[in-house]
Amino acid sequence: METSAGLPNLLQKILLACGILAPLLYLGMDLLAGKLLQGYSFSAQSMSELGAAGAPTRPLVIGLTLAASAFMIVFGAGVWRVAGTAVLPRIVAGLICGNALAGLVATLFFPNRFGVRPEFGTPGVLLMFFSVLCFMLAMVCGAAAFGGWMRILSIAIPTAYILLAVLRFATAASSAAGATGLIGAQERTMAYSFLLWTLALAIYLLFAKQLSRKML
Repeated sequence: METSAGLPNLLQKILLACGILAPLLYLGMDLLAGKLLQGYSFSAQSMSELGAAGAPTRPLVIGLTLAASAFMIVFGAGVWRVAGTAVLPRIVAGLICGNALAGLVATLFFPNRFGVRPEFGTPGVLLMFFSVLCFMLAMVCGAAAFGGWMRILSIAIPTAYILLAVLRFATAASSAAGATGLIGAQERTMAYSFLLWTLALAIYLLFAKQLSRKML
């Protein structure tokens, strides 16, 4: 894979650097909004509660989500650009953009009501499910598209998801009585690990030499 010199190469680096800014913005938004919402539990309450209709933190969440989503989509464009004609990295780029767009649309137009647990089948929940599917597939395709430590990370995170799901299923019966919900912890485990993966991919693409040799 060849990259252009000069200004085009600088543009490519700027696009890829957005993959560092976007995860930091998403993380900062979640931590800041969670701290500002009185009585909010990071482990027991959903992340979507922070941007729910009627939540006092919704304006903050909307503003930062718009910025973070824009950076993530620009990063996706950077991944597409650096991929050249390689198919798998382009699929990864499309999935990254799909994840950001689905989450943004759900937050802007289909928020759940503050204090009301959303039901599966509603547009907002379906969009968030699609968003999760996109980032899962992005990592799976990333495992095939990239080499070295990026491939290891792309395999390790989805494998950890599966192991945690099996463990939770195996202990569900014994922990059901008197157990408190951990939906916030579960969502953040998945969301934060994807943000880590995105940041790692940005660094990998920014600093990898002769990228084509690292790709199938």
